[in-house]
Amino acid sequence: MKTQWKKIGVVGVDSGTLMITDPCYAIQDGWNDKDYEKEVVGTANKLHHQVKHALGHAGKAVIFSSGLGDGLYEVFAKIENVKHWGERVTEVRIKLL
Repeated sequence: MKTQWKKIGVVGVDSGTLMITDPCYAIQDGWNDKDYEKEVVGTANKLHHQVKHALGHAGKAVIFSSGLGDGLYEVFAKIENVKHWGERVTEVRIKLL
């Protein structure tokens, strides 16, 4: 199979932001209203924000402006055949315009 870009779905936005994270971080860490206020509302004037783990190192999440506001945004994945692994998603794009 050749490398291809494929639409994999849409993501809804109501906060004017999107977040990329491993779902286990949101579940295991038990995000609550206080976390939302700090990481989303408290950084509303930033174009993007690195969310750190409790010990202070980067990698928990990245939050960024969703472009032109609330709505549904298309998500595309680059599908490649990776040696010894087979087909894998190697890149993701979110169409914000």
